[in-house]
Amino acid sequence: MLQISDDFTLEDIRAIRDDFYERYKDNWDREAMKKEIREGAAAAQKRIDEIRAQKERTA
Repeated sequence: MLQISDDFTLEDIRAIRDDFYERYKDNWDREAMKKEIREGAAAAQKRIDEIRAQKERTA
């Protein structure tokens, strides 16, 4: 299981890259890879928006 720290460090980025590679190294399903990337980006953007909104409320 992939573990991500609260600080999201360079090591976390490397872990994500390595995890992604391990899951797809024998099956280069590009459509599945693109879907996973898009879903991950959408989730990350949602979290960033939540953090920004929270900071605006407390400012």
